[in-house]
Amino acid sequence: MVFRVAAAVLFTVVGGIIGFSLSDRLREAGKSCQAVEHLLRKCAYLVGKRHEDVYGICRQLKSDEQLRRFTFIGNLPDEYKVGEDFHIIWRNVLKDERNAGKGELDLLYRLGEILGRSDSENQRENIEALIGEAEELSAMHRDEMLKKGRLYRGTGLLFGVMAGIIVL
Repeated sequence: MVFRVAAAVLFTVVGGIIGFSLSDRLREAGKSCQAVEHLLRKCAYLVGKRHEDVYGICRQLKSDEQLRRFTFIGNLPDEYKVGEDFHIIWRNVLKDERNAGKGELDLLYRLGEILGRSDSENQRENIEALIGEAEELSAMHRDEMLKKGRLYRGTGLLFGVMAGIIVL
């Protein structure tokens, strides 16, 4: 009987852990989207106000503590090397990024295509459009967290308790 009670408690705890883990994934997706939004705002500032080139932008992004969650930033080039194409490098380093969702990666790919392609005012306007999309994506993540976060936590605990009752 003691074994069954211990198993019931264990199933309840495991169910709760799974539910909270799924809820935490939603929270992390929201944080990732906020970090992309910060990155876009920083790029808009660097291009529009400071008129930085792509390599200056990369140096600034590397020094930003809020962007440490993205592994691709550490692999961006600091300076021009003969024969290299910045846009190809940007795409290649993004391929290995695991800390951003599909929507965030799409925004980052598009940012790489914008940077260095035209005058700073046009770049800034295009980045501002991406910021608008990032804000919409961030709002979607918040709504999803509010709706599904509690559901995942509650369902995980409920299934854990049900499995525990079955064991008893």
